[in-house]
Amino acid sequence: MGIPDGIVSVHANCPSGFFGKLKMDEGLGRFSDYSSIVQKLEDFEQVANKRDGKVTLAIAEPDVIIGYNICSYPGPEERWSALGDLMYETAAVEVSRNYRGLGIAARIMEWTLSEVFFESRITYMTGYSWHWDLKGTGLTGQQYRQMMIALYSPFGFQEIHTNEPNITLLDENIMMIRIGSGVSADDHNRFKYLRFGIEHF
Repeated sequence: MGIPDGIVSVHANCPSGFFGKLKMDEGLGRFSDYSSIVQKLEDFEQVANKRDGKVTLAIAEPDVIIGYNICSYPGPEERWSALGDLMYETAAVEVSRNYRGLGIAARIMEWTLSEVFFESRITYMTGYSWHWDLKGTGLTGQQYRQMMIALYSPFGFQEIHTNEPNITLLDENIMMIRIGSGVSADDHNRFKYLRFGIEHF
């Protein structure tokens, strides 16, 4: 089952000021066992105001946000920032509990990654099971992990191994990367070293 035409639209690169008249669907928010990464419109505004920050929204017409993806460079406290603008994170993709199973997450990712911007970067995602809506999906941690792989793999992401402490904390945690077509072999090798905490320049 896909997204009904004319009911849900996807908007990539939403600029600062775009979010003021929108509303968050009630299936996105804070629940007793799970909290959305983004819970208020101001969070989207903050991402959009970052250098090269990207917000992609799925909107149920006329004005209800039912899914999103946010992207930005890693913060200075993160290991991956050692490679500067080479590393770029797709930090969260989520669909409201009320709209899952319609292929919306894949549509959001398709619109997000369609830019040539990504071809000069290593785009990465880190999946931490403590952020996952296991109760809402009815999945185990390992099943949710496989769902994440199935979502990202068609867009050129592949799972990689790393000793980064948050990833190794639990078996179901995962890191996946997409290497842009313009990334040099030298930059790829720099990342290979950094996966294990070695800055190789």
